[in-house]
Amino acid sequence: MLNFQAARILHRHGDKWVELSPVADRSPDPRDPERRLLHEAQVYRCDACDEEFQVEPRGGSAGV
Repeated sequence: MLNFQAARILHRHGDKWVELSPVADRSPDPRDPERRLLHEAQVYRCDACDEEFQVEPRGGSAGV
């Protein structure tokens, strides 16, 4: 299991690295399939470009 609080997730922009911020639960609707993903994985967003990245344990079922 990944310890998301102990890791820094970085995204490269040219010659510098920007730290990604964890995305809070994006939907208040419990039927939303993205809520299920957040139980097995964590989504991060780059503050510089708004790209999102999903980090999950290898073998996790949250992926594509």
